[in-house]
Amino acid sequence: MIKNYIILWFFTLLLADCGNSYLRESTNVSNIKKKYDKILVVARTKDKIARIRAEGLVVNELGLRGVKAESSVDVIKTENFSEEMSDEEIETLISQLLDAGFSGVLITNVINREQYKDVIRGGSNLEYQAPQYGRFGQYYNYYPATSWEPDQIETGVDYTVESCLYDITVAQKDNLQWVGRFKLKNPTDIKEAIAQYSKELADALIDQSINP
Repeated sequence: MIKNYIILWFFTLLLADCGNSYLRESTNVSNIKKKYDKILVVARTKDKIARIRAEGLVVNELGLRGVKAESSVDVIKTENFSEEMSDEEIETLISQLLDAGFSGVLITNVINREQYKDVIRGGSNLEYQAPQYGRFGQYYNYYPATSWEPDQIETGVDYTVESCLYDITVAQKDNLQWVGRFKLKNPTDIKEAIAQYSKELADALIDQSINP
């Protein structure tokens, strides 16, 4: 009996943990795992503070798993990545990164931001026990008055984040290695949300695409 309870408790925790995960889908495009000399971590955002925080956390999480990485803030002296780069600029950047010892680039974009509305259904609370049918008074007074809870509407903002890993040592048409998509549902603390995203991203990359 105790053994069955422990197994049930374990799977309950496992399901709860999966339900709170940001990662929604991912795929190893190259179908192989690779070892990278050094990975450049890029968070494309107009907010430089957010860029520094996000890139720093991902670099740290990869480092904890034995993967050498650096923030783009320390390598590319660009205030933001709002403007598109030409093919010539991309080729020049890749050449510079290869010279600096990088073999991979991990780029993250917020690809969607949408408001959502969830309806939380109300209900009633009533404890049923064996009633006393013998007398009218006993039956009338046995059950408490029912208290009904109204429906509640919860609103917030969902952020869909996409991360792509590229191997810049191979030809452009073949250099996409891995893609992962994450959904951050109405994060109340953006620092904690980025921290959790960074851990899940690093775990997924090590599991599916990167050999430390």
